[in-house]
Amino acid sequence: MPSPRISPRAANGVSRRRAITILGATAGGLTLGGGALLLGGSRELKPVEWSGLALGSPARIVLYDEDPAHARGLLARVADDIHFFEDQFSLHRSGSAISRLNRTGRLDSPDQAFVQLLDESVRVSALSGGAFDPTVQPIWDVMAESFRTAGTPPPPPSLDRIRTLVDWRGVDASARAIRFVRSGMAMTLNGIAQGFITDRVADRLRQGGLQHVLVELGETRALGEHPEGRPWRIGIPDPGGEALVETLPLSDEAIATSGGYGTRFDAKGEWHHIFDPATARSAHRHRSVSVIAGTATEADALATAFAVMPEPAAAEVAAGLPNVRARVVDNTGVARPLGA
Repeated sequence: MPSPRISPRAANGVSRRRAITILGATAGGLTLGGGALLLGGSRELKPVEWSGLALGSPARIVLYDEDPAHARGLLARVADDIHFFEDQFSLHRSGSAISRLNRTGRLDSPDQAFVQLLDESVRVSALSGGAFDPTVQPIWDVMAESFRTAGTPPPPPSLDRIRTLVDWRGVDASARAIRFVRSGMAMTLNGIAQGFITDRVADRLRQGGLQHVLVELGETRALGEHPEGRPWRIGIPDPGGEALVETLPLSDEAIATSGGYGTRFDAKGEWHHIFDPATARSAHRHRSVSVIAGTATEADALATAFAVMPEPAAAEVAAGLPNVRARVVDNTGVARPLGA
C-alpha cells in the first residue's frame, strides 16, 4: 500500500487498498497483449488492457475481444466517463460537484448520477443503522488537520463536537437540489463512488458487446468468466504485508475490500480512515472486510459498513441480502467468513 497522503480534502478512500487481482502487472496506458485465445472454430479473442487513475486510485481494465479496434474505441469512451465522474465525486477537484456542495452546503440542479449515488448511499446507511454514513467528512477534516499541525489526534471534546455534524439523515436531496440541513456538514462518497464508477464502466463495456472483462477502479467487477472458461481469481492482501491471505473466484459479480491499513494517520495505525460515525473514532473490529455482491456499488458500501458494525449485526445484514457474502481478516490475521 502506498504511503498515505494526508490532506484536508482527501476524504477516506484516496490511498485505500481494496482487492488485487492475480493477472500479472500492466505497464500503463492502453496495451494489446500477445496472448490471443482460440475459442471454437476460428474465433480468436485478443487481450487488451488499460491502466490509469480513478478518484486518485490505480485503475485497470483487462478485456478480451475479437476486434481490438472496437475494444480500444470503447475504452476511450470509458476514459471520458471516468473523467466525468471525477468531476462529480472527487474531493481533490475544487470545482467538482461534491466540493461545491461541501463549500456552500447546497448543490443546485445536481447531475442524475449524483442523485442516484446519494440515493444508494442513503439505502445502505439505513440498512446498516448508520454505520455507513457519507457525512463523515468533517471527521476527516478535523483528524487530518490535527495530525498535520500537532502530530496527534484531536482532543475528545473536539471529536465529540464534530460528531454532531455527522448524520446521513441531515441531507435533503432531490432532482432540484442537494443541501445540508445544518451548517458545517460535509460529505464524502469515497466509500461508495469507486464502486459506482466501476459499475458504470462495466455496464458500458457490456453494452458494447464485451463478455470477458475485469474492471478494477478501486473496486473490482467481473463481466463473465475469464475466456479460458474459469472464474477470474482475486487475491485478498494481507493487511500487515505484501502477501495474500487468500484468493477468491469471481464471475459476473464484484468484490470490495475495506481496511484501516489503507490510510493511517499515525505509525501504529490506531487512527485511520475507517471512522465509526457514532463515536468519530477509528474502527478496529477487523483488519479488513471483503464483500462480494452483484454490483461493485453495493460491495463497496457494505465493505465500509461491515468494517464498522458489530460482527453479528453485519452478518445478519449480509444474510438478508441476495447474492451477498462477506469475509474478514480478523485481528489475529485469520481469514474467515463474516460471522463464523
